[in-house]
Amino acid sequence: MQLPILPAAPRAALPRRQWLAFVGLGTLLTACGGSGGEPLLLDPEQADLQSRASDLVTEGLVGTAVGWADVREVRTAVAGLRRLGGRALLEPGDLMAIGSNTKAMTACVAASVVDQGLLRWDSTLAQVLPELARDALPAYRHITLRALLDHRAGVMAFTAPADIGLFEQQAGEPVLVGLQQPAEVEAFFLRWLLQQPPIPATGALPGYAYSNAGYALAARMLRAATGLGWADLLRQRVAQPLGLALFVGAPLRHGGHQPQGHEVVGGRLQPQALPEAPERAWFEILEPAGAVSLTVRDDALWLQWHLRALRGEATPLPRSYVQALQGLGRTPADNYVLGWVAQTEQGSGWLVHTGQTLGFQAVSVVALDGSRAGLAHSNTATDDSLVRLFEAVTGLLS
Repeated sequence: MQLPILPAAPRAALPRRQWLAFVGLGTLLTACGGSGGEPLLLDPEQADLQSRASDLVTEGLVGTAVGWADVREVRTAVAGLRRLGGRALLEPGDLMAIGSNTKAMTACVAASVVDQGLLRWDSTLAQVLPELARDALPAYRHITLRALLDHRAGVMAFTAPADIGLFEQQAGEPVLVGLQQPAEVEAFFLRWLLQQPPIPATGALPGYAYSNAGYALAARMLRAATGLGWADLLRQRVAQPLGLALFVGAPLRHGGHQPQGHEVVGGRLQPQALPEAPERAWFEILEPAGAVSLTVRDDALWLQWHLRALRGEATPLPRSYVQALQGLGRTPADNYVLGWVAQTEQGSGWLVHTGQTLGFQAVSVVALDGSRAGLAHSNTATDDSLVRLFEAVTGLLS
């Protein structure tokens, strides 16, 4: 099976100075994750998984984690280093940032709010956030929660440096430096966003225009309906029911021993520093689009819940979320729904998504028939690392 790479690989927006400079990558030495001691005797399937993780490191990634799941079990393996130039090996319990793969979790939260009756999929900005809609361009006043989550709202993308540069230029340094309280930062940004002209649709999907900022708007609608912020909703409506340990923020925010992301800057692969004040306050607005970090096993368990739901089993996943994903098996391929791209290959249907943020990358692939799922993480983001992660995942699922 050879799944195509998404035409526009989703990634969380970064400060301009941290955007990728793609100029190649040297080969690093392989180091298998673990706490030392005697090597473990692995069964053939686990040995193959470990070999794939180690091969990615040999090909130039600093650290990698790969996983596979069916409805009965999950298997994972890690290889490489937490940080280039260090000696600490990547461990199975380390956090990895998954970037825009967070979007499916945010959509799951939204579905739980819809199922509770606090919002509808067709609830509009004007109905839920009249104070924002009042100052918005007319084109945005009737965009719906579902349109935001499916990237059909025409909201400015914030996936490229040009968007960030325009915002910084128009907002002005006094505002960027002076506003630091989360509520004030969010209110200013969303008002500014809704006064920008809608962006045109891209690709073959009617009205489709990928937008990280659209997920920030959706999260604001969810807070208006529930009184809770996105991070609290994520813990209460995704992490706890599914038994997952999720962390909001880059792994290094959790502790200095955690993995660090790497990008090519000035022709060299380098660890990436985290945004700090005042930049960090603005960066955090887009967290609903791409801020989750988790272990490879928790990510595999997240995908396993999808397999069970797609097969019709009862799960804690919200009913309307599951129904939307099941419906993808009956519609044409290359559709984007609730944080997933539906694709077909050799007659089989797949849910696919990629994520990139702060020098981390992630790939998730789920069979729409509920048979199997695969994933790969890396703390390296270069011009070809996402391709290598895709190849590893599709190899696992072949």
